[in-house]
Amino acid sequence: MTTSILSPPVPQPAHDAAQPARVSFRQPVSSTGFIDAAWWPRSRDLTAELPPLLDVLWTAAREVTRIGYPFAAWDAAPRRMQLEGRSVRLGGFATGDPLTIRLSGQRGQERIDILVIAPDTDPAVAERALQLASQADDPYRAEEILARAGRDPAISQGLAAPAPTKVLPGQGG
Repeated sequence: MTTSILSPPVPQPAHDAAQPARVSFRQPVSSTGFIDAAWWPRSRDLTAELPPLLDVLWTAAREVTRIGYPFAAWDAAPRRMQLEGRSVRLGGFATGDPLTIRLSGQRGQERIDILVIAPDTDPAVAERALQLASQADDPYRAEEILARAGRDPAISQGLAAPAPTKVLPGQGG
């Protein structure tokens, strides 16, 4: 995949085609739940990590043109990238879930919320998080998926019941 960045000019890291995106999508896709996919990038450099992720999405006919991401979780990124002849707008945010990125189409008609697994995550935990996020009708938020992935591996395989969720006074239950 050829990548170039539009204003301001930033040196572009070489994309290694042998390194596909480590991503899993919820199957089957449904409108329930909070997370649509999980992604385990190799670094915190969006300009290096987005091309393989977008290649997977575009190959699956998902027309992503906008990406929202938490400033604190990533290295500085340009506001716009040109990939495979397509323009992609990037918008950082200071509030919201620091464990996710949001991808959408040009008019926001399609939205994909992706759990981002930190690059330095233990591989066994990252693999369990990828697997958990791909389960149909997964009712968990990003933080909960990562917490479950970090627990006993039997939980991620559905062999053991998860620990009960603590409900604080005044939150209902």
